[in-house]
Amino acid sequence: MKTNIVLIGMTGSGKSTIGEKLSQQLDMPFKDIDHFIEQTTKKTVSELFEVSEAHFRAIETQACKELAVTESYTVISCGGGVVLNPENIEALRKTGWIVFVDRPVEHIIKDIEIGHRPLLKDGKNVLYQLYEERFDLYQTAADFCVDNQSNLENVLNEITHRLPEAITHKRRR
Repeated sequence: MKTNIVLIGMTGSGKSTIGEKLSQQLDMPFKDIDHFIEQTTKKTVSELFEVSEAHFRAIETQACKELAVTESYTVISCGGGVVLNPENIEALRKTGWIVFVDRPVEHIIKDIEIGHRPLLKDGKNVLYQLYEERFDLYQTAADFCVDNQSNLENVLNEITHRLPEAITHKRRR
């Protein structure tokens, strides 16, 4: 049975903020895949990217597979590039409902520090390019999409109303 809630979307789309609040609301643990990777490798995502993007992506795939197997009734926030490897989505889909958190790039640019994101070190135009390259992958991977342009409460309500009651109510009992 699918018991996890897996959030995918662009960097800066609000996955971590939504994930933390959703986990509190549903009394479920929260896992951020990038933080999980940093804890297990003892290196930052930026340091792993310095080796190569392929190096980071291989570690990301292992993390997806591990979390999919070891976690249940957990909210999992994924890095923006998780959809680049179909193995990641395949693993996460086995035990989780995949939610695409969509947010216009213009809003993302206003809210994030681009210099601190490894793939965005070349500026905001890269963000538009990544969004265009990944949008169809996010839509294909997701069980459903939420538009993160309204307030946080509306986004949380939309997610909880679209998930099976077995997940959203079991943890609140």
